[in-house]
Amino acid sequence: MKNKCKLNSLGYIKAGPDVFTYQLGETLQEANQIFSDSAANNRNIISLVRVDKYKVYPAGANNLEPNEQKEMISLNRLLPELIEKQIRMLYGTGPALYITKRQGKDVWKEYVEHDEIQQWLDSWLENGMADDYKTYFNKCIRSFYYDEGIFSKWRLAEGIRIGIKRVAGLECISTLRTRLATTVETANRTDFEDNEFKHVIVGNWMQAGKEYKVYNRFDYTNPFKYTSAISYSKNPTHGEEIYAYNVFFRGVKAWVIGSNRTPEYINNYLENAISARLHIVIPMAWYNSKKTMLQDMCTTNADRATAQQELLTIKFSENDIMEIGTEYHDGLIAEFTSRELRKLANYLSGAGKNQGKLYASYSFMNSDGHEERWKIEDIPNKSKDYIEALTTYDKRADEVITSAKGVDSSISNISKDGIISKSGSDAQYNYMIYLNGLTIPEDVVCRDINFAIKQNFPEAYNQGIRLGFYRSAIEKQQEISESNRLKNNQS
Repeated sequence: MKNKCKLNSLGYIKAGPDVFTYQLGETLQEANQIFSDSAANNRNIISLVRVDKYKVYPAGANNLEPNEQKEMISLNRLLPELIEKQIRMLYGTGPALYITKRQGKDVWKEYVEHDEIQQWLDSWLENGMADDYKTYFNKCIRSFYYDEGIFSKWRLAEGIRIGIKRVAGLECISTLRTRLATTVETANRTDFEDNEFKHVIVGNWMQAGKEYKVYNRFDYTNPFKYTSAISYSKNPTHGEEIYAYNVFFRGVKAWVIGSNRTPEYINNYLENAISARLHIVIPMAWYNSKKTMLQDMCTTNADRATAQQELLTIKFSENDIMEIGTEYHDGLIAEFTSRELRKLANYLSGAGKNQGKLYASYSFMNSDGHEERWKIEDIPNKSKDYIEALTTYDKRADEVITSAKGVDSSISNISKDGIISKSGSDAQYNYMIYLNGLTIPEDVVCRDINFAIKQNFPEAYNQGIRLGFYRSAIEKQQEISESNRLKNNQS
């Protein structure tokens, strides 16, 4: 079998802790790279994914956008905790029943109690739900801030009869595992509507072809049609008909990726680039001469093989002997050059290790009559400039990511200088502005459970009772008595 070794015109070679770069020939050739991103070029073309008789609407170009999004966010040093802060601020002190009150231009929530609704909420685990209602909300809020969409499994009480609470409870299903599907004919179609997808398929989409579970999509016009169904509540994304997508993530995706890679770039540089102190220039005349030599040796070996004589080899060292064979191919000159580079690199590698070593090379005359020889050139070390450039980029990425999230540094504890605002007034003002913007997130997170309350407790629902989250407003410390101020109540 022929050696498939390939030698690049540019590259590097390692010898112990040292790294040496090399080039083949005196003049660097420009590499023409053709970049083709089929997913980007065809991002407006939707190809449904077939699972048995179902056609699944893909989540992103490769049907794995939620999974990739979760992975990139989890690797970022800022986003996981920043999202946790958003989750905690929306959740507040927890779920609470309320009635919306209005007087003139003022609108506010009046928190109330309802024993029957509370007893139903407290019975979810007894009814066979996977989580209690508080954990359900925790998962829903998390799903919203990662994907702006929430899949909820509806479980109806068994033995439905007059007077029984029909909805036993809800379970939040991860958006990583859920996809909307349809059985309608979709051949040659490029446009789809949300109401066509009447099924939800749950499974591990990272492992295509494995086992999936199929559920009916919850029908709000006939809520008790199925004993178990899955609904999908979302914050509508402009231009997206089926799924909601995290617009924040799409807008700063490149910054998140860059920020995640900065530590890797710095660590790789410290491990490799600083030790790349020498650059080796291989003369093309040498390369062509060795190629001719190998061709001649292959011809000689062919004759020796016919005469049943031992074949010629090349000895680079006691333990490094290269087999030549009887038929020349370009892999031979690539392998020969690589071995020669390793021999030179071992000679150059390591301070104080070259005593008694000998490395010889020859100069060559090229076709123009000019001399060419091996050159070993020093590489200027600009590690300070390189690392400063990366850290500057990193700071800019932090600014872009945090500003895109809409959480001011006074309440996120993140700023471009690493110092949070010490002004209590700034923190309170920004916090109140942020709380006023939580209406839509709360509506999406609580949409299904409030519909369940409508089914189980129609009278209470008609009185205006809804389930939301209680978030207390922060009072200015100067407006609170000395004994009740935060600093005096830490215990």
